[in-house]
Amino acid sequence: MSLTTNQIQRLHKVTDYERWSLKNLAELSGDVDLDLYTVAKLKNKPPSREVTLEGGRSVYLRTSTATIGGSGVEEAIRNISPLIFASTYKCLDLFIEWLLEINGQNPPGGRWTFEKKTDRIAALISQGPSSLPQIFATDTDALECLSNLYIELEDYRHSVIHRSDFEVVNGKLVISDEAGTSHTFLKEELFCFAGSVLVSIDAIVNGTYDYVTERQLKTLLDRLSDIHGVPEFDLTRYDSEIIKCPMEPIQVEPFEWEPPIDDISKVAPVKNRDENFWLNLKGLQNGELVTEWLIPGDAAMDYLDQGFTIPADEFDEYIV
Repeated sequence: MSLTTNQIQRLHKVTDYERWSLKNLAELSGDVDLDLYTVAKLKNKPPSREVTLEGGRSVYLRTSTATIGGSGVEEAIRNISPLIFASTYKCLDLFIEWLLEINGQNPPGGRWTFEKKTDRIAALISQGPSSLPQIFATDTDALECLSNLYIELEDYRHSVIHRSDFEVVNGKLVISDEAGTSHTFLKEELFCFAGSVLVSIDAIVNGTYDYVTERQLKTLLDRLSDIHGVPEFDLTRYDSEIIKCPMEPIQVEPFEWEPPIDDISKVAPVKNRDENFWLNLKGLQNGELVTEWLIPGDAAMDYLDQGFTIPADEFDEYIV
């Protein structure tokens, strides 16, 4: 069942402040970009390597992103890490309430409790929600990860908000639950938690979901697998390098291009059998762009091994 405009607007309204504050806090770290992850954004990144039409190889230096640095900022991150955790959980809590309600789950007595929400969301995920945002519609595993994070981290949220049972040790946030069990959040893990929640909600409220967004969400969730317990997706990371390859057609009407597989296979990381790259194939005619594809390495590697021409039906989803 597709979502209504009112449902999407309600999610935007209830999470707007939390998302704004988390994005501003994240800018301090410089480690995890919490902006939208989309095909358009990835496409505009400069390539780190390029296979030329002559079969040669040009190597580009990876462009660095300016970040806020210095010991003062590191100390600030340490000091606000409990706030980042609590704000992220609050944003996830609002998302869970919204998801329950669009699936016909009403708060008992007109008011949700954490116990009721954790019970209901576990049952809903198990049964299969009837109303799903597009980012979860074809694969509910990512939604299960978020649900599990919500359930597993509930008592740690209470420790931060109500019991102040936490400390920051060597830049790491250590939170103890009511039973005395503690979890240590590394800075990267903390920002991946924030990122997974923000990427999910932003994709819904902004309507900019695509396959890159889904992959970035799953990459962030992989770094939290010890908490949510879902097996890792192990996909090409969003921040992996881009290999650009322009191609003139081997056939016209209809167009067909044949990537220079031998040349591509000589380029690291392909040469090292490392799937963390994006293959940016550019279909040209007399130097003019006709069609362009952006294929993640975990999908591209199999094709590079067996040889392929494009376009083919299985590449339609990678057209940019």
